[in-house]
Amino acid sequence: MATDLEEKKNHGTDYFPFECYGAQAESNRFLVYYHWHRQAEIICVSQGELILMIEGETHVGHAGDIFFINPGQVHQLILEQRNSSYFSFVYEPEWLDFKQEDYIQNTILNPMKKSLGFPLKVSSGQSCHQILLRDINSIKQIYVMQPDSYRLMIKILLYKVLLLLESNQLFVPVSPAGTITHSQTTIQIRELMDYISTHYQEHISLEQGADIMHMSPKYFSSFFAKTFLVSFTQYINHYRVDQACVLLKTTDLPIMEIAFDTGFENFSYFIRKFKEIRGCTPKEYRKEKAPVAGEQSQAIVGGSGEEFRKIQAVLEDL
Repeated sequence: MATDLEEKKNHGTDYFPFECYGAQAESNRFLVYYHWHRQAEIICVSQGELILMIEGETHVGHAGDIFFINPGQVHQLILEQRNSSYFSFVYEPEWLDFKQEDYIQNTILNPMKKSLGFPLKVSSGQSCHQILLRDINSIKQIYVMQPDSYRLMIKILLYKVLLLLESNQLFVPVSPAGTITHSQTTIQIRELMDYISTHYQEHISLEQGADIMHMSPKYFSSFFAKTFLVSFTQYINHYRVDQACVLLKTTDLPIMEIAFDTGFENFSYFIRKFKEIRGCTPKEYRKEKAPVAGEQSQAIVGGSGEEFRKIQAVLEDL
């Protein structure tokens, strides 16, 4: 098992292992780097376009499309277009288990740990899409407002998601649980990401990246652009700007010091690239304290009166 690929993060709590996340591309691309986790994830495109890169393949989703990530699948998310957005649920599959073995436990829940998995995508045109989209949006609304018994409501709706997938025969065969495997290329990609995260403050050349991937520089350059949809240099700059955003938000360090601390060798180049990637200067970013793009998308909190009215409608359907 390639444990170095795993995202080490708690989602929710021990008694409620469920969390809702959301992200929007404010001025430029939003990127969640390659990772995997032992939890299941459901992703819904709210607006615009989402690029999902999973196990070495690229898939594009548009508003209303629903993606399912099975435990152990290596994936990366990109919002390219301005104002594109998505929300997602990450939860422990065991949370849905029944204490006592019954028909559902033995025919659906247990196989989902061994040989049964979620479909990759459900889009408009598929028979269950509209109902599935409604239920997934209801989960988000309930999570945001957290009315009395919201945990039970969310659990019921997740069972409804399973029911829709089962009744429409959308579950797919997967590798047995406990044998989470990744292609050699995927493992090398993560090794490259680990190297960048460790050495971004230093000079990183195309040749160094190619050496990690065991490719020639020319082939690596083409492979990287095809896999990540940006050049190797653009990716490095994006990663360094992300780290600069963290320092701008969390420290009072001078901007010039932050530039050099995050691997930029030229201050004016840092300013230019920061504005190109974030749509504002570092000084403006610090003043506004904008959310850091590139981090795992922010947990969704808060709510409005309109959302509360929607929840009332959800409760009538449960």
